[in-house]
Amino acid sequence: MKLHFFATLASLLIAVAAVGANHVYVKSRCNLRCDGYFPQISADGKKVISATTDAKCLYIYDLETQKRELVSDVGSPGFEAIFGNDGKVYYVAMSIDKNHIIRRSGRVFDPATGENREVLPEQHGAVHAINGTAGTAVVGEQKEWNVRNAGTFAWALGSQLYVYRNGKKQVFSPVNVQTGYLWVDVSPDGKKVLFQVPAVGLFVCDAATGRVLQKLNRCLMPQWYNNDLIVAQGTGRWGYHIIIFRADGTGDIQSLANGESVMPSVSGNNVIYTTKGGSVKLLTLETPEERDVRLEQERIEAERIAKEKAEEAARAEAEKQAAEADNNQ
Repeated sequence: MKLHFFATLASLLIAVAAVGANHVYVKSRCNLRCDGYFPQISADGKKVISATTDAKCLYIYDLETQKRELVSDVGSPGFEAIFGNDGKVYYVAMSIDKNHIIRRSGRVFDPATGENREVLPEQHGAVHAINGTAGTAVVGEQKEWNVRNAGTFAWALGSQLYVYRNGKKQVFSPVNVQTGYLWVDVSPDGKKVLFQVPAVGLFVCDAATGRVLQKLNRCLMPQWYNNDLIVAQGTGRWGYHIIIFRADGTGDIQSLANGESVMPSVSGNNVIYTTKGGSVKLLTLETPEERDVRLEQERIEAERIAKEKAEEAARAEAEKQAAEADNNQ
Protein backbone atom coordinates (compact mmCIF):
# COMPACT_ATOMS: atom_id res chain seq x y z
CA MET A 1 0.00 0.00 0.00
CA LYS A 2 2.81 2.41 0.92
CA LEU A 3 4.63 1.66 -2.31
CA HIS A 4 1.44 2.35 -4.27
CA PHE A 5 0.92 5.62 -2.37
CA PHE A 6 4.46 6.86 -3.03
CA ALA A 7 4.28 5.82 -6.69
CA THR A 8 1.02 7.77 -7.08
CA LEU A 9 2.51 10.77 -5.27
CA ALA A 10 5.59 10.70 -7.50
CA SER A 11 3.37 10.61 -10.59
CA LEU A 12 1.41 13.63 -9.36
CA LEU A 13 4.58 15.58 -8.64
CA ILE A 14 5.90 14.82 -12.12
CA ALA A 15 2.60 15.96 -13.62
CA VAL A 16 2.65 19.21 -11.62
CA ALA A 17 6.26 19.86 -12.66
CA ALA A 18 5.34 19.29 -16.31
CA VAL A 19 2.40 21.71 -16.12
CA GLY A 20 4.53 24.41 -14.57
CA ALA A 21 7.49 23.92 -16.88
CA ASN A 22 8.38 26.31 -19.69
CA HIS A 23 6.85 25.51 -23.05
CA VAL A 24 9.84 27.20 -24.70
CA TYR A 25 12.99 29.08 -23.75
CA VAL A 26 13.93 32.47 -25.17
CA LYS A 27 17.28 31.86 -26.82
CA SER A 28 17.79 35.50 -27.80
CA ARG A 29 16.08 38.90 -27.77
CA CYS A 30 16.80 41.63 -30.28
CA ASN A 31 15.56 45.21 -30.77
CA LEU A 32 15.37 45.82 -34.52
CA ARG A 33 15.87 49.14 -36.30
CA CYS A 34 12.82 48.79 -38.53
CA ASP A 35 10.09 50.50 -36.56
CA GLY A 36 6.53 49.89 -37.69
CA TYR A 37 3.39 47.83 -37.30
CA PHE A 38 2.12 44.44 -38.54
CA PRO A 39 5.72 43.10 -38.66
CA GLN A 40 6.63 39.83 -40.37
CA ILE A 41 10.03 38.14 -40.69
CA SER A 42 11.17 36.03 -43.63
CA ALA A 43 11.70 32.28 -43.27
CA ASP A 44 15.50 32.74 -43.48
CA GLY A 45 15.39 35.39 -40.75
CA LYS A 46 17.15 37.98 -42.91
CA LYS A 47 14.38 40.41 -43.86
CA VAL A 48 11.46 42.08 -42.13
CA ILE A 49 8.36 43.79 -43.49
CA SER A 50 6.40 46.36 -41.49
CA ALA A 51 3.87 49.07 -42.16
CA THR A 52 3.02 52.55 -40.99
CA THR A 53 0.35 52.95 -38.30
CA ASP A 54 -2.41 53.40 -40.89
CA ALA A 55 -0.99 50.59 -43.11
CA LYS A 56 -0.78 52.97 -46.07
CA CYS A 57 2.92 52.26 -46.64
CA LEU A 58 4.62 48.85 -46.63
CA TYR A 59 8.39 48.59 -46.18
CA ILE A 60 10.95 45.80 -46.34
CA TYR A 61 14.05 45.95 -44.15
CA ASP A 62 17.26 43.98 -44.71
CA LEU A 63 18.72 42.98 -41.32
CA GLU A 64 22.22 42.48 -42.78
CA THR A 65 22.56 45.74 -44.72
CA GLN A 66 20.18 47.67 -42.43
CA LYS A 67 18.59 49.25 -45.49
CA ARG A 68 14.86 49.92 -45.81
CA GLU A 69 13.00 49.83 -49.11
CA LEU A 70 9.44 50.82 -49.98
CA VAL A 71 7.38 47.88 -51.22
CA SER A 72 4.24 49.90 -51.94
CA ASP A 73 2.31 52.96 -50.84
CA VAL A 74 -0.77 52.29 -52.97
CA GLY A 75 -4.00 50.72 -51.68
CA SER A 76 -3.16 50.36 -47.95
CA PRO A 77 -0.84 47.36 -48.49
CA GLY A 78 0.20 46.94 -44.84
CA PHE A 79 -2.89 45.17 -43.51
CA GLU A 80 -2.56 41.83 -45.32
CA ALA A 81 1.18 41.56 -46.10
CA ILE A 82 3.06 38.31 -45.48
CA PHE A 83 6.35 36.68 -46.40
CA GLY A 84 6.00 33.54 -48.48
CA ASN A 85 8.43 30.68 -47.89
CA ASP A 86 10.00 31.67 -51.22
CA GLY A 87 11.13 34.96 -49.66
CA LYS A 88 8.71 37.07 -51.70
CA VAL A 89 6.23 39.50 -50.16
CA TYR A 90 2.55 38.86 -50.83
CA TYR A 91 0.04 41.60 -50.06
CA VAL A 92 -3.43 42.94 -50.80
CA ALA A 93 -4.04 46.33 -52.40
CA MET A 94 -7.38 48.16 -52.22
CA SER A 95 -8.98 50.66 -54.58
CA ILE A 96 -12.34 52.44 -54.80
CA ASP A 97 -14.09 52.58 -58.18
CA LYS A 98 -16.35 55.35 -59.51
CA ASN A 99 -19.35 53.76 -57.81
CA HIS A 100 -17.55 53.92 -54.44
CA ILE A 101 -17.17 50.15 -54.30
CA ILE A 102 -13.99 48.80 -52.67
CA ARG A 103 -12.06 46.34 -54.80
CA ARG A 104 -9.04 44.31 -53.73
CA SER A 105 -6.23 42.68 -55.70
CA GLY A 106 -3.41 40.31 -54.76
CA ARG A 107 0.16 41.32 -55.49
CA VAL A 108 3.67 39.94 -55.01
CA PHE A 109 6.96 41.80 -54.53
CA ASP A 110 10.29 40.08 -55.21
CA PRO A 111 13.10 41.57 -53.04
CA ALA A 112 15.75 39.98 -55.29
CA THR A 113 14.64 41.80 -58.44
CA GLY A 114 12.41 44.61 -57.19
CA GLU A 115 9.58 43.33 -59.41
CA ASN A 116 6.10 44.13 -58.13
CA ARG A 117 3.26 42.44 -60.02
CA GLU A 118 -0.39 41.53 -59.73
CA VAL A 119 -1.25 37.84 -59.29
CA LEU A 120 -4.96 38.10 -58.49
CA PRO A 121 -7.05 40.68 -60.40
CA GLU A 122 -9.24 43.17 -58.61
CA GLN A 123 -12.53 41.90 -57.21
CA HIS A 124 -15.23 43.03 -54.82
CA GLY A 125 -15.17 41.39 -51.39
CA ALA A 126 -12.52 39.94 -49.13
CA VAL A 127 -9.06 38.98 -50.45
CA HIS A 128 -6.32 37.32 -48.39
CA ALA A 129 -2.71 36.26 -48.96
CA ILE A 130 -2.19 33.01 -47.02
CA ASN A 131 0.75 30.70 -46.41
CA GLY A 132 -0.16 27.03 -46.68
CA THR A 133 1.87 23.97 -45.77
CA ALA A 134 3.47 23.88 -49.24
CA GLY A 135 3.29 27.41 -50.65
CA THR A 136 1.42 30.71 -50.74
CA ALA A 137 -2.08 31.28 -52.12
CA VAL A 138 -4.12 34.43 -52.67
CA VAL A 139 -7.85 33.88 -52.30
CA GLY A 140 -10.97 35.98 -52.62
CA GLU A 141 -14.71 35.60 -52.65
CA GLN A 142 -14.71 35.35 -56.46
CA LYS A 143 -11.22 34.46 -57.69
CA GLU A 144 -8.24 32.47 -56.41
CA TRP A 145 -4.56 32.09 -57.22
CA ASN A 146 -2.15 29.17 -56.63
CA VAL A 147 -4.48 27.17 -54.37
CA ARG A 148 -3.42 23.83 -55.90
CA ASN A 149 0.24 24.38 -55.03
CA ALA A 150 -0.17 25.80 -51.53
CA GLY A 151 -0.85 22.52 -49.70
CA THR A 152 -3.25 22.88 -46.78
CA PHE A 153 -4.47 26.31 -45.72
CA ALA A 154 -7.67 27.93 -44.48
CA TRP A 155 -9.55 31.22 -44.24
CA ALA A 156 -12.95 32.36 -43.04
CA LEU A 157 -15.82 34.41 -44.33
CA GLY A 158 -18.33 35.14 -41.62
CA SER A 159 -19.03 31.89 -39.80
CA GLN A 160 -17.85 29.69 -42.64
CA LEU A 161 -14.42 28.11 -42.53
CA TYR A 162 -12.86 27.31 -45.91
CA VAL A 163 -10.20 24.61 -45.70
CA TYR A 164 -8.16 23.84 -48.82
CA ARG A 165 -6.20 20.62 -49.10
CA ASN A 166 -4.15 20.37 -52.31
CA GLY A 167 -6.64 22.49 -54.22
CA LYS A 168 -9.81 20.83 -52.91
CA LYS A 169 -12.02 23.10 -50.81
CA GLN A 170 -14.23 22.03 -47.91
CA VAL A 171 -16.61 24.36 -46.06
CA PHE A 172 -17.25 23.93 -42.33
CA SER A 173 -19.14 25.83 -39.63
CA PRO A 174 -17.60 24.38 -36.47
CA VAL A 175 -19.14 27.00 -34.16
CA ASN A 176 -22.61 28.40 -34.77
CA VAL A 177 -22.26 32.14 -34.10
CA GLN A 178 -23.29 35.38 -35.80
CA THR A 179 -20.04 37.21 -35.12
CA GLY A 180 -17.92 35.16 -37.54
CA TYR A 181 -14.36 33.83 -37.25
CA LEU A 182 -11.04 35.69 -37.09
CA TRP A 183 -7.32 34.87 -37.32
CA VAL A 184 -7.54 31.51 -39.03
CA ASP A 185 -4.30 29.49 -39.12
CA VAL A 186 -3.38 25.90 -40.07
CA SER A 187 -0.83 23.90 -38.06
CA PRO A 188 2.49 23.12 -39.80
CA ASP A 189 1.48 19.48 -40.33
CA GLY A 190 -1.81 20.55 -41.91
CA LYS A 191 -3.94 18.56 -39.46
CA LYS A 192 -5.47 21.29 -37.27
CA VAL A 193 -7.03 24.72 -37.79
CA LEU A 194 -7.31 27.43 -35.18
CA PHE A 195 -9.68 30.40 -35.29
CA GLN A 196 -10.97 33.01 -32.89
CA VAL A 197 -14.64 33.71 -32.24
CA PRO A 198 -14.98 37.27 -30.86
CA ALA A 199 -16.25 37.40 -27.27
CA VAL A 200 -16.36 33.57 -27.15
CA GLY A 201 -12.86 32.07 -27.36
CA LEU A 202 -10.20 30.37 -29.43
CA PHE A 203 -11.11 27.10 -31.12
CA VAL A 204 -8.98 24.32 -32.59
CA CYS A 205 -10.67 21.99 -35.06
CA ASP A 206 -9.75 19.02 -37.24
CA ALA A 207 -8.74 20.18 -40.74
CA ALA A 208 -10.24 17.10 -42.40
CA THR A 209 -13.62 17.06 -40.68
CA GLY A 210 -14.14 20.49 -39.10
CA ARG A 211 -14.80 18.83 -35.74
CA VAL A 212 -13.92 21.04 -32.76
CA LEU A 213 -11.03 19.53 -30.83
CA GLN A 214 -10.50 22.20 -28.21
CA LYS A 215 -11.92 25.47 -26.92
CA LEU A 216 -9.37 27.79 -25.32
CA ASN A 217 -9.38 31.22 -23.69
CA ARG A 218 -9.71 34.34 -25.76
CA CYS A 219 -6.59 35.94 -27.20
CA LEU A 220 -5.58 38.19 -30.12
CA MET A 221 -3.76 37.35 -33.37
CA PRO A 222 -3.05 33.65 -32.54
CA GLN A 223 -0.68 31.62 -34.72
CA TRP A 224 0.78 28.14 -34.53
CA TYR A 225 4.36 28.02 -33.24
CA ASN A 226 4.59 24.29 -33.96
CA ASN A 227 2.03 21.51 -34.11
CA ASP A 228 1.37 21.71 -30.36
CA LEU A 229 1.96 25.32 -29.27
CA ILE A 230 0.19 28.59 -30.09
CA VAL A 231 1.65 32.12 -29.87
CA ALA A 232 -0.73 35.06 -29.39
CA GLN A 233 -1.25 38.50 -27.90
CA GLY A 234 -2.91 38.17 -24.54
CA THR A 235 -6.16 39.59 -23.23
CA GLY A 236 -7.38 40.24 -19.70
CA ARG A 237 -4.53 40.04 -17.18
CA TRP A 238 -2.29 38.94 -20.06
CA GLY A 239 -3.11 42.04 -22.09
CA TYR A 240 -0.17 43.47 -24.05
CA HIS A 241 1.85 40.32 -23.36
CA ILE A 242 3.11 38.00 -26.07
CA ILE A 243 2.12 34.58 -24.77
CA ILE A 244 2.53 30.91 -25.69
CA PHE A 245 0.36 27.99 -24.61
CA ARG A 246 -0.56 24.43 -25.52
CA ALA A 247 -3.25 23.80 -28.12
CA ASP A 248 -4.67 20.90 -26.11
CA GLY A 249 -5.45 23.18 -23.16
CA THR A 250 -2.97 21.59 -20.75
CA GLY A 251 -0.21 23.46 -18.97
CA ASP A 252 0.09 27.11 -18.08
CA ILE A 253 0.20 30.24 -20.19
CA GLN A 254 3.81 31.39 -20.55
CA SER A 255 4.64 35.06 -21.11
CA LEU A 256 7.34 35.69 -23.70
CA ALA A 257 7.28 39.49 -23.63
CA ASN A 258 5.29 42.02 -21.60
CA GLY A 259 4.72 45.74 -21.45
CA GLU A 260 3.16 47.26 -24.57
CA SER A 261 3.80 44.13 -26.67
CA VAL A 262 1.38 43.62 -29.60
CA MET A 263 0.94 42.05 -33.08
CA PRO A 264 2.98 38.83 -32.82
CA SER A 265 3.92 36.83 -35.92
CA VAL A 266 5.67 33.46 -36.13
CA SER A 267 8.25 32.22 -38.63
CA GLY A 268 10.16 29.06 -37.74
CA ASN A 269 11.76 29.57 -34.31
CA ASN A 270 11.35 33.35 -34.57
CA VAL A 271 8.56 35.42 -33.04
CA ILE A 272 8.48 39.04 -34.17
CA TYR A 273 6.24 41.68 -32.62
CA THR A 274 5.96 45.40 -32.11
CA THR A 275 5.21 47.71 -29.20
CA LYS A 276 2.32 50.16 -29.02
CA GLY A 277 4.90 52.80 -29.93
CA GLY A 278 6.03 50.91 -33.04
CA SER A 279 9.37 49.46 -31.89
CA VAL A 280 9.90 46.09 -33.59
CA LYS A 281 11.40 43.30 -31.48
CA LEU A 282 12.51 39.76 -32.30
CA LEU A 283 12.58 36.64 -30.13
CA THR A 284 14.33 33.42 -31.10
CA LEU A 285 12.85 30.50 -29.20
CA GLU A 286 13.74 26.89 -28.55
CA THR A 287 11.76 24.04 -27.01
CA PRO A 288 13.13 22.27 -23.92
CA GLU A 289 14.16 19.35 -26.18
CA GLU A 290 15.99 21.69 -28.57
CA ARG A 291 17.65 23.42 -25.60
CA ASP A 292 18.86 20.10 -24.18
CA VAL A 293 20.35 19.14 -27.57
CA ARG A 294 22.06 22.54 -27.92
CA LEU A 295 23.51 22.45 -24.40
CA GLU A 296 24.80 18.91 -24.95
CA GLN A 297 26.43 19.94 -28.22
CA GLU A 298 27.99 22.96 -26.51
CA ARG A 299 29.28 20.70 -23.71
CA ILE A 300 30.83 18.28 -26.20
CA GLU A 301 32.41 21.17 -28.11
CA ALA A 302 33.79 22.71 -24.90
CA GLU A 303 35.31 19.35 -23.91
CA ARG A 304 36.85 18.98 -27.39
CA ILE A 305 38.43 22.44 -27.20
CA ALA A 306 39.70 21.82 -23.66
CA LYS A 307 41.20 18.49 -24.75
CA GLU A 308 42.95 20.10 -27.74
CA LYS A 309 44.35 22.85 -25.54
CA ALA A 310 45.61 20.29 -23.00
CA GLU A 311 47.21 18.22 -25.74
CA GLU A 312 48.83 21.34 -27.23
CA ALA A 313 50.14 22.36 -23.80
CA ALA A 314 51.52 18.85 -23.26
CA ARG A 315 53.28 18.92 -26.65
CA ALA A 316 54.76 22.33 -25.88
CA GLU A 317 56.00 21.13 -22.51
CA ALA A 318 57.50 18.00 -24.07
CA GLU A 319 59.28 20.09 -26.74
CA LYS A 320 60.57 22.43 -24.04
CA GLN A 321 61.96 19.55 -21.99
CA ALA A 322 63.53 17.98 -25.06
CA ALA A 323 65.19 21.27 -25.95
CA GLU A 324 66.55 21.65 -22.41
CA ALA A 325 67.87 18.08 -22.52
CA ASP A 326 69.69 18.81 -25.79
CA ASN A 327 71.24 21.95 -24.31
CA ASN A 328 72.51 20.03 -21.27
CA GLN A 329 74.32 17.42 -23.36
